[in-house]
Amino acid sequence: MGERLRNWRKITIMGASLGAAVIFFVAGILFWGGFNTVMEATNSMKFCSTACHEMSWVYEEYEERPHFQNATGVGATCSDCHVPDAWGPKMIRKIEASREVWHWMLGTINTKEKFEDKRLHLAENVWRSMLRTDSRECRNCHDWSAMDLEEQAPRAAREHARGFEQGQTCIECHQGIAHQLPEDWDESPVWAARFEHDEPVTDLAERGEPAMPLETEDLGEAVAAEGDIAATLDWDDVPALDMTLFLPGQASIEWIQDGSEHGGGRAFSFGDRCIWCHQGEEEQIGQLAVSAEKIETYDLGDKRGHVPMTVQASFDDDYLFMRFQWEAGEHAPLPFVDGGMMDPDNPMKLTVSFSDDRVDMADRAGCWASCHHDSTYMPDAPDAETLAESELAERLDLMSNGGVTKYLTESRTEIEIRGRRGAARGGWDKLKEEQEIAELLDGGVYLNLARFNSGDGTTESGYILDERHFADSQAIVFSAEEEDGIWTAYLTRALRTGVEGDKPLSTDGKYSFNVALHDDYADSRFHHVSWQYGLAFDAEIPGDYEDDMVEINATRITR
Repeated sequence: MGERLRNWRKITIMGASLGAAVIFFVAGILFWGGFNTVMEATNSMKFCSTACHEMSWVYEEYEERPHFQNATGVGATCSDCHVPDAWGPKMIRKIEASREVWHWMLGTINTKEKFEDKRLHLAENVWRSMLRTDSRECRNCHDWSAMDLEEQAPRAAREHARGFEQGQTCIECHQGIAHQLPEDWDESPVWAARFEHDEPVTDLAERGEPAMPLETEDLGEAVAAEGDIAATLDWDDVPALDMTLFLPGQASIEWIQDGSEHGGGRAFSFGDRCIWCHQGEEEQIGQLAVSAEKIETYDLGDKRGHVPMTVQASFDDDYLFMRFQWEAGEHAPLPFVDGGMMDPDNPMKLTVSFSDDRVDMADRAGCWASCHHDSTYMPDAPDAETLAESELAERLDLMSNGGVTKYLTESRTEIEIRGRRGAARGGWDKLKEEQEIAELLDGGVYLNLARFNSGDGTTESGYILDERHFADSQAIVFSAEEEDGIWTAYLTRALRTGVEGDKPLSTDGKYSFNVALHDDYADSRFHHVSWQYGLAFDAEIPGDYEDDMVEINATRITR
């Protein structure tokens, strides 16, 4: 027995006695257990939210985001996003965190005011890390290879498919989903360096020559003579485009571009069309507006939020013909209007707009390019006193027009998009000089409108540039009638009217068009609108129409 004990004591492991090795082993376990305990404790939500006073504001923001609370109950903690899973990167991140401890001791952001001053700097640090690691921590939960795009909403599937193809990383689209975005976040050099895109061309010379001469054959008299041709045509064999019009609320072109409020702002700035992300969401958007839940502050009562419509188009060498059909709704008085009718003389007004790529943003948003945050009935609309005192009151006809009408960005020297430091969004009072406006008009930079007024059966045409210009038209004929609860409207339009502001249409060209419906005695912006759609003329378009941004291809007819 004694001999065996003496032999046991002689056993060595890497030069240490067995007893010492056991002691080292146990000590290692205790050390590792303690170290791991500390690591896990510093990764806990309790530690992240309470250990530092500075984190209380961040935590309050996080509680309002879907990563904290959602329908499935599956959330992400602070460490899920900010601490890597892999051992090596995790240790590096913990070492880096010593700087944060040091700044905590210095009181660098120990007040909310200090924190807000540093918010952009702090966000940039996170962006750099996520861009460098290809959003590594996001992918721990959201693995692209495991996504079933067919099970996703159409908008999400479309964006994710494009992200795969272009090699995008998560943060490119999903910024600000856990914390409030800093002011001017999208002007950060860190952000801009990663997401550069072409600025819109606003210089007329850079736009090149119009697709066809603006001074073209005048067919206005011929239209006036022949009258409502479209109503006499056989439409049975003409393909129809099904669209859904919806209430847009107070969603302006500035709101669309503001990535801090509209998640698609970045995609829009890169050239994405509104319809690519939001087709199929029209009913939902309209309901949000009616209920004043989002993008609308007025109580719209029982007004319907969306209107399905079919559109057909045909043409010959001289004319464009269109037919529109939709279901008439029941009268729903607007609560904020005496009598419930904004325009008692017109049960319905139907407007069609045409544009081409000479108008910035029209290829993506159509007539939405003219809908600004400071127009009448919009959030930043100037009051009557401001309008009356403005030196532009007469030039823009502000008083007789009832305020600021729609206008194009190109007509202003400056547009405020984000409303920084409380500034009004838009630029109604930043009007360019008359000569510059005239050059834009002569250069074809305008939106063309045609509107039917059901009350007296008149047709107006005009354009939007510095403001909205409307006049009775002899070169465009609109008609409409309601039968058995269905409205049917016809448009007969000369391809080349010879009237200023009427876009000359070439059968070799491609155009954007939109539809706006002032339903149920509505007026001003309280209309239903469509997305921007592409219009071509019996074109041989390779591939899918959507790829060519053409949704309706007018059918050539023989009369």
